[in-house]
Amino acid sequence: MILIGGVGCYADEKVFSCSDLRAEKEKTYGFHLSQLSETQIDAKSKEIDAYWKRLQAAGPLGISCLKEMLQAEKTDHNFQFDGASFLYQLDKSPDSLNLVRDALGQADFQETDPANYLSLAQELGQRGLDIQSLASRLLLYPNAVIHIPEHSLDLDSDTAALFLYGSMEPAPASKALIGQLQAPEPFVRAAAAHLLAEQLTEEAYRALSQWKGLAEVKEDYRRNDIQSVMKYQAPDAADFANLKWSREQVLQILAGLPHTRKEFDDVMSTKGAEFDKQMREKKLSQTDLAKVVAESEPIYGIADHVSFQNAAVGALKAEDLGTLRDARRRALYNVSDESLSEYLAYTQVMIRLINRLDLFKDYRTH
Repeated sequence: MILIGGVGCYADEKVFSCSDLRAEKEKTYGFHLSQLSETQIDAKSKEIDAYWKRLQAAGPLGISCLKEMLQAEKTDHNFQFDGASFLYQLDKSPDSLNLVRDALGQADFQETDPANYLSLAQELGQRGLDIQSLASRLLLYPNAVIHIPEHSLDLDSDTAALFLYGSMEPAPASKALIGQLQAPEPFVRAAAAHLLAEQLTEEAYRALSQWKGLAEVKEDYRRNDIQSVMKYQAPDAADFANLKWSREQVLQILAGLPHTRKEFDDVMSTKGAEFDKQMREKKLSQTDLAKVVAESEPIYGIADHVSFQNAAVGALKAEDLGTLRDARRRALYNVSDESLSEYLAYTQVMIRLINRLDLFKDYRTH
């Protein structure tokens, strides 16, 4: 038995050519899930699994053939999504990643689980690809409830899109969202304004200060979030009375926080394990444990670390906003409630810092 790409392939098994793989693809795909019974879906799933195992067993020829099929395919959205997902597993070269993005952008949310779309799109964004087209697709998916089973997490369309726009560099993300303020659909304009407010860039503040559509935003949560960003709110001086960390220490801690799965695992097995051991030995209640976390130095991220957040707001300078934006972007290392909590914690620190320094005053109400 020969192992090719992790798939078992017997030496006497037929070797597929690209024409064979294309012909089998035509037999396997071309279906619509909505037209299949549960029995038919089960049978089709087995057929699809067998097809991708054969393609992977074809090695480099299979990858090359898959690229050709994805480039040629224009209408079979199920194949485009499955092919993009499979190619991403096999080949992460720049050309392949661009092809994955372009094929993924054709996904039909009536046929494809949007949670899988979101996770793959977010990974592409973390790898530095331009995912504007993928993010904007979610704005056209109003009233969505996207379920992430690994984390028992339900996302509305705004929050799902936040994972993608939040993974992008601030300048292109702001530019893309500013363009969506002129979209023909009112719900797209409202979602874009809501997400644009989260960007907290000068371009975002300028555009929102000139935007005439706030009165048309029907949803209270969107309107309230936009208004809270656009209105100066005086900080509470008591929060900064006794800072536990200096500016240099805050920046050093931020630089040392994990932002990939491997980094998290490393920290979990070292600093995290030691902290957990200390807490078990103290036998603290959940209330007391929360108080300890609130006062302690961050290990995994800044969420729930109240004293550190106050130090960041009280000690950082205007030029440090870029550092906070970068840390916030990198905190979205996957689609999870933990990543979302980190992103929102950074957002609140940035808003409070902007208020303390009264930044972007030309665009905000006082």
